[in-house]
Amino acid sequence: MRHAHIAAPVAVILLTLAGPAHAAAPSAAGEVVACKKIADRDQRLACFDKSSDGLEAEMKKAVEATFGGPPSVKADQTEATFGKHEPPPPPVAAELDNIQSRIVSMRPDPAGRPIFTLENGQVWRSQENARIHLKGGEVATVSRSMLGMGYQLQVGDMSYSLSVVRDR
Repeated sequence: MRHAHIAAPVAVILLTLAGPAHAAAPSAAGEVVACKKIADRDQRLACFDKSSDGLEAEMKKAVEATFGGPPSVKADQTEATFGKHEPPPPPVAAELDNIQSRIVSMRPDPAGRPIFTLENGQVWRSQENARIHLKGGEVATVSRSMLGMGYQLQVGDMSYSLSVVRDR
Protein backbone atom coordinates (compact mmCIF):
# COMPACT_ATOMS: atom_id res chain seq x y z
CA MET A 1 0.00 0.00 0.00
CA ARG A 2 1.50 3.29 -1.13
CA HIS A 3 -0.53 5.41 1.26
CA ALA A 4 -0.58 3.17 4.32
CA HIS A 5 0.85 5.95 6.52
CA ILE A 6 -2.33 8.03 6.14
CA ALA A 7 -4.84 5.18 6.09
CA ALA A 8 -5.22 4.89 9.87
CA PRO A 9 -5.86 8.61 10.59
CA VAL A 10 -8.29 8.88 7.68
CA ALA A 11 -10.09 5.74 8.87
CA VAL A 12 -10.46 7.20 12.37
CA ILE A 13 -11.91 10.42 10.97
CA LEU A 14 -14.22 8.51 8.62
CA LEU A 15 -15.46 6.29 11.43
CA THR A 16 -16.01 9.32 13.64
CA LEU A 17 -17.98 11.09 10.92
CA ALA A 18 -19.98 8.00 9.97
CA GLY A 19 -20.65 7.03 13.61
CA PRO A 20 -24.04 6.72 15.32
CA ALA A 21 -24.48 10.48 15.64
CA HIS A 22 -24.69 10.72 11.85
CA ALA A 23 -26.71 7.58 11.31
CA ALA A 24 -29.98 9.43 10.76
CA ALA A 25 -28.76 11.38 7.73
CA PRO A 26 -26.32 10.14 5.08
CA SER A 27 -22.93 11.67 5.74
CA ALA A 28 -20.18 12.52 3.31
CA ALA A 29 -18.14 9.66 4.78
CA GLY A 30 -20.99 7.28 3.98
CA GLU A 31 -21.05 8.58 0.40
CA VAL A 32 -17.30 7.94 0.05
CA VAL A 33 -17.70 4.40 1.36
CA ALA A 34 -20.58 3.82 -1.08
CA CYS A 35 -18.33 4.90 -3.96
CA LYS A 36 -16.04 1.92 -3.28
CA LYS A 37 -18.82 -0.41 -4.43
CA ILE A 38 -18.97 1.06 -7.95
CA ALA A 39 -17.29 -1.33 -10.38
CA ASP A 40 -16.69 1.03 -13.29
CA ARG A 41 -13.43 2.89 -12.72
CA ASP A 42 -14.50 6.25 -14.26
CA GLN A 43 -17.84 6.27 -12.45
CA ARG A 44 -16.12 5.37 -9.16
CA LEU A 45 -13.62 8.23 -9.61
CA ALA A 46 -16.43 10.65 -10.42
CA CYS A 47 -18.27 9.47 -7.30
CA PHE A 48 -15.15 10.00 -5.12
CA ASP A 49 -14.62 13.47 -6.60
CA LYS A 50 -18.23 14.44 -5.95
CA SER A 51 -18.37 13.12 -2.38
CA SER A 52 -14.92 14.38 -1.34
CA ASP A 53 -16.10 18.02 -1.11
CA GLY A 54 -18.66 17.13 1.53
CA LEU A 55 -16.16 14.92 3.34
CA GLU A 56 -13.61 17.74 3.44
CA ALA A 57 -16.20 20.11 4.95
CA GLU A 58 -17.24 17.53 7.56
CA MET A 59 -13.61 16.79 8.44
CA LYS A 60 -12.93 20.51 8.88
CA LYS A 61 -15.96 20.85 11.18
CA ALA A 62 -14.86 17.81 13.20
CA VAL A 63 -11.31 19.14 13.60
CA GLU A 64 -12.56 22.62 14.58
CA ALA A 65 -15.02 21.12 17.07
CA THR A 66 -12.21 19.07 18.62
CA PHE A 67 -9.29 21.47 18.48
CA GLY A 68 -10.91 24.87 17.90
CA GLY A 69 -10.70 27.07 14.83
CA PRO A 70 -7.56 28.38 13.21
CA PRO A 71 -5.68 31.04 15.15
CA SER A 72 -6.85 34.52 14.29
CA VAL A 73 -4.43 36.98 12.73
CA LYS A 74 -4.94 40.65 13.40
CA ALA A 75 -4.91 42.96 10.41
CA ASP A 76 -2.46 45.30 12.13
CA GLN A 77 0.05 42.56 12.97
CA THR A 78 3.60 43.43 11.93
CA GLU A 79 6.87 41.56 11.89
CA ALA A 80 7.79 43.24 15.17
CA THR A 81 4.63 41.93 16.91
CA PHE A 82 4.60 38.48 15.28
CA GLY A 83 4.61 35.75 17.94
CA LYS A 84 4.26 38.08 20.92
CA HIS A 85 1.88 36.91 23.60
CA GLU A 86 -0.91 39.35 24.30
CA PRO A 87 -2.93 39.17 27.50
CA PRO A 88 -6.58 38.24 27.04
CA PRO A 89 -8.98 41.16 26.66
CA PRO A 90 -10.71 42.33 29.85
CA PRO A 91 -14.13 40.87 30.52
CA VAL A 92 -17.00 42.74 28.94
CA ALA A 93 -19.26 44.51 31.41
CA ALA A 94 -22.93 43.67 31.40
CA GLU A 95 -24.92 45.98 29.16
CA LEU A 96 -26.92 48.61 31.02
CA ASP A 97 -30.65 49.02 30.55
CA ASN A 98 -30.66 52.59 31.86
CA ILE A 99 -28.74 55.17 33.83
CA GLN A 100 -29.85 57.64 36.47
CA SER A 101 -28.15 60.91 37.31
CA ARG A 102 -29.13 64.28 38.75
CA ILE A 103 -29.75 67.10 36.28
CA VAL A 104 -27.12 69.82 36.80
CA SER A 105 -28.46 72.19 34.15
CA MET A 106 -30.95 72.45 31.35
CA ARG A 107 -30.76 74.95 28.50
CA PRO A 108 -32.44 75.21 25.09
CA ASP A 109 -30.65 74.56 21.81
CA PRO A 110 -31.11 77.08 18.94
CA ALA A 111 -34.38 75.35 17.96
CA GLY A 112 -35.73 75.57 21.51
CA ARG A 113 -35.28 71.89 22.36
CA PRO A 114 -33.94 71.18 25.86
CA ILE A 115 -30.34 70.08 26.41
CA PHE A 116 -29.73 68.28 29.72
CA THR A 117 -26.35 68.23 31.46
CA LEU A 118 -26.19 65.46 34.05
CA GLU A 119 -24.13 65.16 37.22
CA ASN A 120 -22.19 62.24 35.68
CA GLY A 121 -20.90 64.59 32.92
CA GLN A 122 -23.16 63.33 30.14
CA VAL A 123 -25.04 65.80 27.93
CA TRP A 124 -28.31 64.70 26.30
CA ARG A 125 -30.21 66.73 23.70
CA SER A 126 -33.93 66.32 23.19
CA GLN A 127 -35.11 65.63 19.65
CA GLU A 128 -38.49 67.13 20.31
CA ASN A 129 -39.76 70.46 21.57
CA ALA A 130 -40.89 70.33 25.16
CA ARG A 131 -41.50 72.81 27.93
CA ILE A 132 -40.05 71.41 31.11
CA HIS A 133 -39.81 73.36 34.35
CA LEU A 134 -37.24 72.07 36.81
CA LYS A 135 -37.47 72.68 40.56
CA GLY A 136 -33.86 71.62 41.14
CA GLY A 137 -32.31 68.31 42.11
CA GLU A 138 -34.45 66.19 39.76
CA VAL A 139 -33.08 62.85 38.69
CA ALA A 140 -33.13 61.95 35.01
CA THR A 141 -33.47 58.37 33.88
CA VAL A 142 -32.10 57.64 30.41
CA SER A 143 -33.09 54.29 28.94
CA ARG A 144 -33.09 52.53 25.60
CA SER A 145 -36.21 52.98 23.52
CA MET A 146 -38.48 49.98 23.06
CA LEU A 147 -37.01 49.01 19.71
CA GLY A 148 -33.47 49.69 20.92
CA MET A 149 -32.89 52.29 18.21
CA GLY A 150 -32.58 55.34 20.41
CA TYR A 151 -32.85 56.67 23.95
CA GLN A 152 -35.59 58.13 26.12
CA LEU A 153 -35.07 60.58 28.97
CA GLN A 154 -37.57 60.87 31.78
CA VAL A 155 -37.30 63.59 34.42
CA GLY A 156 -38.33 62.51 37.91
CA ASP A 157 -41.80 61.03 37.86
CA MET A 158 -42.95 62.73 34.65
CA SER A 159 -45.71 60.82 32.92
CA TYR A 160 -43.87 61.02 29.57
CA SER A 161 -40.33 60.74 28.27
CA LEU A 162 -38.38 62.62 25.61
CA SER A 163 -36.51 61.12 22.70
CA VAL A 164 -32.86 62.15 23.20
CA VAL A 165 -29.40 61.77 21.66
CA ARG A 166 -26.17 61.98 23.57
CA ASP A 167 -23.97 64.97 22.74
CA ARG A 168 -21.21 64.24 25.22
